Amino acid sequence: MYLLLDIGNTREKAALVKQGKVTALPQLAPENLAKLSLKAIYYASVASQEKVAVIKQLLGLEHLPWRQVHAEARAYGVSSIYQQPQTLGVDRWLAMLGSQLLFPASRVMIVDAGTAVTIDWLGEDGQHNGGWIIPGLKMQQHAVVKNTAKVFNSEMFNGRLEPGEDTVTCLQNGCLASVLGAIRLGWQQNPCQKLLLTGGDSKFLKPYLTDLPLIVEPLLIFHGLSRYIDM
Repeated sequence: MYLLLDIGNTREKAALVKQGKVTALPQLAPENLAKLSLKAIYYASVASQEKVAVIKQLLGLEHLPWRQVHAEARAYGVSSIYQQPQTLGVDRWLAMLGSQLLFPASRVMIVDAGTAVTIDWLGEDGQHNGGWIIPGLKMQQHAVVKNTAKVFNSEMFNGRLEPGEDTVTCLQNGCLASVLGAIRLGWQQNPCQKLLLTGGDSKFLKPYLTDLPLIVEPLLIFHGLSRYIDM
């Protein structure tokens, strides 16, 4: 059994791989991990090495091999379009690897809706055809509130694709519309066989994209990361 980690600047997400099957690990706690027979940890990180060292210690897994994965020019049938492949976000790279694994020989538009919303196009031949990066729902709301004097927000997101009738709903609905608008414009410019949606804000976007060939895959990045096991 292997532990997969996606280490961000604010939080960590985890999954397990056993006999090739990827499953989510909701609670990344030392007492839970101590019961598992782990062989190694594979991880992707945008955080500092100091934070990674702290996580190793906190989880009590310093005795196991830790193998970090980075974005590459090509691997497992996927090729990056970047002239400097190492500058592509590793989460985007792994999402493409996961997409190609789950849906080989398919044209896929991949949307990862997190702090930022990334949109990437992957061809049938595994060639990355470029992408977009835009602020995510929370980042957009925060930017508007921070940089204006009389706009305020609510902690709870209840955005809907309709005109708002007060400041909070105008802000939240507008941010939702901007993300959905970018997704639909991207699809209009480059339609694919599948629209693959992942990331924490997927639940807010899914209801408005059901007319497209939509697939929601919460573990997409971990499917990509799992390809590096026993590399």
